[in-house]
Amino acid sequence: MSETTLTITDPLVRGLACAALEPGLRRVLLFDASFETLETAVPLFQTMLQTTTSTAVTVVTLPANALDDDLWGSLTPKLSPAGEESAATSGLVVQWQEGLLTRNRHAADLLLVVIPDLSRLSLAAARTCIMLLDAPVAHLQRHSQDDAWQPQLCWLAACDRERVGRVSPHLLDRFALRLSAPAQKPRHTPDDIHAWLESVKRPLPQLDATDGNQLPAAITDALQKANSQKLSLSMAAVARVLAYLPTPAAGVRRELALARLSQAQARLDMAGEVQAGHVDAAAKLIGLTLPAPEAEPPAPPPEPEPNPRNDAEPPPSDWQDDLSTLGDDPVPQLTQTDPGPPVDPGEPETLAPSPLSDSPYPEDTAPIERELFALRMPLRRYKTAAIARGAVIGVQPADSLHDLALLPTVLEAALYKKIRQQKRQGENGRLQIHPTDLRCYRRNPAAEQMLLVLLDYTSLRDCEWQEALLPHLRWAYVNRASVAIIQVGHADAADELRAQRVTGNSILTPRIGEALEARPGRATPLAHGLEMAYQMLQQAQEHGRALIQHTRFVIITDGRGNVPLAASYSGQVQMPVNREGIEDALQLAREFRKLKRALPIVLDPQPPYHAELPAELAEALGAIYKIIPLVKEAQLV
Repeated sequence: MSETTLTITDPLVRGLACAALEPGLRRVLLFDASFETLETAVPLFQTMLQTTTSTAVTVVTLPANALDDDLWGSLTPKLSPAGEESAATSGLVVQWQEGLLTRNRHAADLLLVVIPDLSRLSLAAARTCIMLLDAPVAHLQRHSQDDAWQPQLCWLAACDRERVGRVSPHLLDRFALRLSAPAQKPRHTPDDIHAWLESVKRPLPQLDATDGNQLPAAITDALQKANSQKLSLSMAAVARVLAYLPTPAAGVRRELALARLSQAQARLDMAGEVQAGHVDAAAKLIGLTLPAPEAEPPAPPPEPEPNPRNDAEPPPSDWQDDLSTLGDDPVPQLTQTDPGPPVDPGEPETLAPSPLSDSPYPEDTAPIERELFALRMPLRRYKTAAIARGAVIGVQPADSLHDLALLPTVLEAALYKKIRQQKRQGENGRLQIHPTDLRCYRRNPAAEQMLLVLLDYTSLRDCEWQEALLPHLRWAYVNRASVAIIQVGHADAADELRAQRVTGNSILTPRIGEALEARPGRATPLAHGLEMAYQMLQQAQEHGRALIQHTRFVIITDGRGNVPLAASYSGQVQMPVNREGIEDALQLAREFRKLKRALPIVLDPQPPYHAELPAELAEALGAIYKIIPLVKEAQLV
């Protein structure tokens, strides 16, 4: 979309113009926006805001891994104003540096906060956005700063519809205006791919659009005229808003957003009052449709009147006369609905020009791919003696000399430098660091528990294995455990004679769900699956720093391994195969008794043949043995 093609009738341009006119809509979320679309929308929205507010607007790009110090501000050491020559006497001076979202708290200009990918925000950034997106007052209390101000922030975020399930609904609900990016032309040629890669390398535009000529004159005139309009909301428009949103969500943000968008539409149309047509135009702009009316239950057929006559022939009626006129033709079939006029197959189907084909609120139906308690730290049952790992999320007072944060320690000591120099004369301006100044990193705890599942897909036909596995999946979710699945005998395996594994940081990883829905295959390399599980447990618990302190090993199999371990190595099966695969599996199962901090559990699917094999496998493992109930159809057979 170039500047020469920008018109006020384009859905994206009109949506951004409505957000610039209405302060309550200046929290815009773009669905499926590419880098090129965001590169165009950012300076466009910035210029529109300057036109409607007559205030300078500064663009701030919010990094996905932003921390609290980056967002709110932090203390930064610098040399004293006396210069470097007197650094020995004056030393370092700690100065407050404003954060990305607080740089205009003492100014009157606006900040346009751009979030390129909402689904990748860090925990600190998401928490800060929830606090500031819809807040009339912001508070800052950190590093001797105590202030309250009215945030002058405008927001423009992008998110793919497929990743909406990864974003907290509290964060999504605060974006008032939902728009859809225009469809992108598919790229097939190498030149197109090279041009796209070059565009991705460029950073987001940090423009200071003080020149109002960046917008076409038609859009600038429309915004200036609409900005001076004062109008009222009719009762018909209010009823129309409630008709689009009959089921109230948590709060009234959606109703208010639709009403404000309708008011902006009326301003652009130079109308004196918001009517129902403006509500329809606003709903069409964001892709909102009227809910279908509930079907009324069919009325019961009237009871036939009793025949007072005693003769066997029923009384004549009109429908008999109608049937007599049909002759020998059969009685026509009655249909429940009218098919309507015939459709010409050669005529192309026409669709309404709507910028959105899906609901503006996909989070209502999107599958949850996030942790329900994402704003809390996971409960920690085990404490490792190894050096802390995980992403840095802040600092805290140190209780040991491990994982020290040097710069925060120096900053803490610099706060008390003058006081300590007064007590100790003759120190020549040296910085004194006391044990109470030591700071260490606060890190996001890494997974200390693991759920390892060996799944034999050839034994899952007649048992309720999902219900039996559900408690273990719930345990992995509650304890924030990492998950690994050893796939044995599934149809889509790269080599049916070998097992393969699927790993994820949590139970919410999409590939874990895909692995649980795989179809059964023909071969059952059970011995190779047990060997792969043994190597994973050994690597997780005995190698390196051994972060995994406890593993729950769940096995669902009928024990009938028809692929020997040698065949899995060589890729060829030497016929005939008797009990080689079963004996290899039992021999490998006995090796698991040497491992510590592992709880093996065998779930028996009750196979119709060789029903003793799961119990033998559980005995070799030293595992807990449980029986999986059969499905009702299998029990009847």
